[in-house]
Amino acid sequence: MPKALDTAKFQQDPCSVLTAAELQTLRVAAKGEVDKDPAPRCAWSDWRGPSKLDFSVTIAANRQGLAQLYRNKGNFEHFEPFQVEGYPAVMLDDSRVGMCDVEVAVMDSLSNSVKVQFTDDDKAAAVVKCGQTKILATEVMKTLKGGG
Repeated sequence: MPKALDTAKFQQDPCSVLTAAELQTLRVAAKGEVDKDPAPRCAWSDWRGPSKLDFSVTIAANRQGLAQLYRNKGNFEHFEPFQVEGYPAVMLDDSRVGMCDVEVAVMDSLSNSVKVQFTDDDKAAAVVKCGQTKILATEVMKTLKGGG
């Protein structure tokens, strides 16, 4: 595991996981909305905006990193281990519920989750949205590694 990242600042302000410049590059016009229950989370609803994305980022301190996901990997339609910015990650997607999720371990007991919702039943649309989820996860990790 690479060096553990301090996420305390981002747990207090989960919308700061994406900088204004990153949001502009991603063409996200929506303002993030904070929810801290059960874990710090910021959601951007930009369906009608230029990015056409509805996504959220959660700083999941209430889980066991990626270990729990590996134990339950049979429950997912797609389970793909990979790395984001040198950190272990897993892509989970499930067209049955219209969701792509990239979980990235930032320390043994903490991960961040980037989820993109989609409504299309079209598999090609799901592939595009899941690709966008990986891009978002990479941008989040750049911010976390930089300390904000």
